Amino acid sequence: MITLINHQGLKLIKGIQIQTPSPSIGLAYIGAFLKQHAIQYTAIDACGAALDQIFPLENDSEIMVQGLTNKQILERIPKDTKIFGFTCLFSNAWPLVNHIALGVRELFPEAIFIAGGEHPTALPDQVLNSGAFDAVVMGEGEETFLEMINKIKNNEPWQDVDGICYLNNQNHIIKNVARKRVRNIDNFPYPDWDEWSIEEYISHNQVTGINLGRSIPILGSRGCPYACTFCSNEDMWTRQYIMREGKSLANEMEFMKNKYSLTGFSFMDSTFVVNRKKTLDFCNEVIKKDMNITYQIPAGTRCEAFDVELAKKLEESGLKNLALAPESGSEMIREVTKKQIKIDDFFRVVKIFQKVNITVGCFVVIGFPEDNISTLKESLAMIRKLAVLGVDDITVSKFTPYPGSPLFNQFRENGVIDDKLEELADIISFYSSESKSYSESLTSKQLHFWMIWMFLNFYVITFVCRPMKVIKNFWDYFSKGVENARYMRFFTEIFVLRRKWEKS
Repeated sequence: MITLINHQGLKLIKGIQIQTPSPSIGLAYIGAFLKQHAIQYTAIDACGAALDQIFPLENDSEIMVQGLTNKQILERIPKDTKIFGFTCLFSNAWPLVNHIALGVRELFPEAIFIAGGEHPTALPDQVLNSGAFDAVVMGEGEETFLEMINKIKNNEPWQDVDGICYLNNQNHIIKNVARKRVRNIDNFPYPDWDEWSIEEYISHNQVTGINLGRSIPILGSRGCPYACTFCSNEDMWTRQYIMREGKSLANEMEFMKNKYSLTGFSFMDSTFVVNRKKTLDFCNEVIKKDMNITYQIPAGTRCEAFDVELAKKLEESGLKNLALAPESGSEMIREVTKKQIKIDDFFRVVKIFQKVNITVGCFVVIGFPEDNISTLKESLAMIRKLAVLGVDDITVSKFTPYPGSPLFNQFRENGVIDDKLEELADIISFYSSESKSYSESLTSKQLHFWMIWMFLNFYVITFVCRPMKVIKNFWDYFSKGVENARYMRFFTEIFVLRRKWEKS
C-alpha cells in the first residue's frame, strides 16, 4: 500500500565538482519509524539499486544520471500502492524527483503523493504546482508522515495534520501550522538500511567525504542553532539544535558495525560539534566500546567548542576527517551573512588540529552579493594562511541562493529569481564559469577565475610546505586504496571514474 522512492544520483563528466550520491538517511529513518508502528512499505532506491548504470540526463548533456531509468522504476512499483512518499534533500535533485513522480502519477492517478525533505520544505508551492504531489511534509518527517498514513488508511480526512502543506479542492495551497520538533530523538529507531540497497552503497564507496572503507551515513544531531543567511537549515529545522546522547549514538555505531561489517561512518549532521560536553561524552562512549572504527564529519561543523582536549578525544575515538566552514576571509562578508565566527578563534582551532592526526578541510564561498575584489583578496589571504598552517583540503565554490535560505527568499521577493526558478540549474554545479553571478560587482567569469586561482594557491602552497605529506597520500592511495584527503577523492573521480562514465 505504501511505496517510498529515492531518486537517482547525479554525476558530472566535466568540470571540478564531485557528486557522490549517498544512501538516503531520511527515508531510512521514515521506513524504520513505519515498521516500529507495524506498517510495512516497499522501498525503491532508484540510485542504490543500479550504481553501475550511468546515462545522460539529456542528449549531449554533461550531467549524467546514476541509477535506474524511470521505466525500470515504474516496473518495480507494487500495483496496490495507494500512498507514495518521495524525498528531495538537495535542490539539484528536484528535476529527477519531479520527473519520476509525474511518470508514476500517470499509472496511479488515484494515489496520494507526498514529498518531504529540505527542498519541498523550502518550496512547497513549486512542488505542489508541479502536477504530481498532493502534499508536502514540512521539516522533520517521521511523526507527520505516520499520522497522514494512519488517517488515509482509516478513511479519515488528513488535511488537518500539523506540519503539512497541501492543495485543496480549489487548487489553492494551504499551509498548516508547523509541527513541534521532537526533543528526544534517541527514541527514534535506527535507520532501516536493509531496504535501501545499503550493501551496494558500501561496496561502491558511495558515501559523503573520503573513503574510509566499508562506511555508511549516521546522524548524531538534528538542526543548527545558527542562522547563516545562505543556509536553508532554519527553514527545515528551526534554530533548535538537538544532539543525541553519546551512549545512544555509540550503541548504534556498534550495532551497525556488527550487522554490516563496517569500518567507518560518515556523519550527515548540519553541524555535529556544538555542545562540547555532549561531544566529549560521545567520544568516551566510543572509546569505551573499543570498536576499532573510524568516522568523519564531512559536511562542516562549528569551531567554538574545540580545544586540545576535545581534539585529542575525537582522534582517540576514531575521527579521521572533518570540515570547518569559515566561508569567507572578509569580516564584512561574515557579518552580512550572519556567519557569527571570530576569525582568531577559527585560526586557533586550525592550529589545535595540527597537534592530532585528523584531516581538516575548509569550505569557502565566493560571490555573495556584497563580495568584491577587495573581499576576495581577503579570502585569498585566508586560504594561503590555511595552507601554511597545514589544513589538508579547501573547497571554494561560487555562491548561489539556495532554496529555503533567507538570501534566496530575498532574491525571490525582489524579482531577482522568478517563479520559474530556472536558476536552480546553477545548483547542480557551483563551479561552472557559466553559472550566474549574484555579486553586485563581480561577473561570473571573474568569480570563476578567482575560484581557480584560490584552488591553485592553496594546493601549490600545500605541496611546497609539506611535499612528503602529499606524496604519502598518493602512495597510500595507489598501494592501499586509502583516501587520506578530499583531493584524493577528487583524483579518483576525475581520472578514474569519469573515464568509465564517458564510455557508458
